[in-house]
Amino acid sequence: MRALVLSGGGSKGSYQIGVWKALKKLNIKYDIITGTSVGALNGALMTQGNYKKALSVWERINLKVLFGEDATDSEKPIDIYKMYGKNFIEHGGMDVKELESIIDESIDKKAFFNSKINYGLVTYNLSQKKAVEIEKKNIKEELLVDYLMASATCYPAFQKKEIEGLKYIDGGFYDNLPINLAVKMGATEVIAVDLRAPGIKKKTKEKVSVTTIKPNNKLTNFLNFYEEGNLRNMSFGYNDTMKVFDKLEGNHYTFKKGHIKKNEKIYQETYEHVITQVLNSKTLGKKFKELLNITSKKKDEIRDTMFLMIMEHTAKSLGLDETKIYGYRQFNYLLKKELKKYLKQKNTKEKVLLKIELDLYQKLKEKNYHELRKKALIYPIELLRAIYLYTICEA
Repeated sequence: MRALVLSGGGSKGSYQIGVWKALKKLNIKYDIITGTSVGALNGALMTQGNYKKALSVWERINLKVLFGEDATDSEKPIDIYKMYGKNFIEHGGMDVKELESIIDESIDKKAFFNSKINYGLVTYNLSQKKAVEIEKKNIKEELLVDYLMASATCYPAFQKKEIEGLKYIDGGFYDNLPINLAVKMGATEVIAVDLRAPGIKKKTKEKVSVTTIKPNNKLTNFLNFYEEGNLRNMSFGYNDTMKVFDKLEGNHYTFKKGHIKKNEKIYQETYEHVITQVLNSKTLGKKFKELLNITSKKKDEIRDTMFLMIMEHTAKSLGLDETKIYGYRQFNYLLKKELKKYLKQKNTKEKVLLKIELDLYQKLKEKNYHELRKKALIYPIELLRAIYLYTICEA
């Protein structure tokens, strides 16, 4: 039996909705869902099977809903932490009644309990100082939302959750990625979605096949809920899942299947030729490789790993959108477009950030190899980025 295991992670949980979208597209089924904290909330929505309802939930959750007029407009982590800290001092944690109301409206109890998918969550009973791992069959219908909120009570940011006179807090204090619970429930194969968020992760007690999906890009701060961030996280969740199942490719950027190789086939030979012209000596070439920590790698390995790395580094430096799925032609077109924009700018902050790459690019156009060699060992990565731009634009 296959289980989908969802970790906790606060606002990062919107990533799991993107994972769900990809799994639906891939027609990957699962018999069990286990979750902790926000993973428990998302898992319940997945168990009842209403994807649009899940999207609606994440469209509604934001700091204004949680804090009202006291919500900060800042996205800086320090300001977010101050807001939660102030709330804890004054109120003992955030009152989650509004959030609970959204969850209550979104959970279709009939669909949840009638679903063929088994479900389990993790929370922590603070009153009795023990973990609670509870399956769907043992949850009273009238207490379902209470247990979901208990699992997601990120204390001290949120107030403790009371169920039948006992206090509960976030399941992440016991097991933030409940693979062991899934195994107890009969899983022999696991798809684990690890949000890389704070919380305890238990070692898997039994041997089980685990496919892990985790973010390749930086997600929102786990305490910062806002619509743009939620949508961005969802895109990353979709892209990363499609990469794990070999339908898309890339690391921090996402490319259509086969397009990295197509790009490499067109430009690699010229790219390597320009590098050879710049370095022009075995001694300089050796030192350059040492700086990049690739001396022990074979040429094919360097070609496969370094070319993609430089493609992505170049895209990052020029500010290409990390959430998009690129074909190689579109990718290079947008790089050239951004490069032209930066070259036209004068003394702007953005241009200062790219000053080294732009300077090296101009020297490549001038074929000023003497100056390039002097800078090769000072700015090796910047030089490779400049050579990539030169290759797709000029060579």
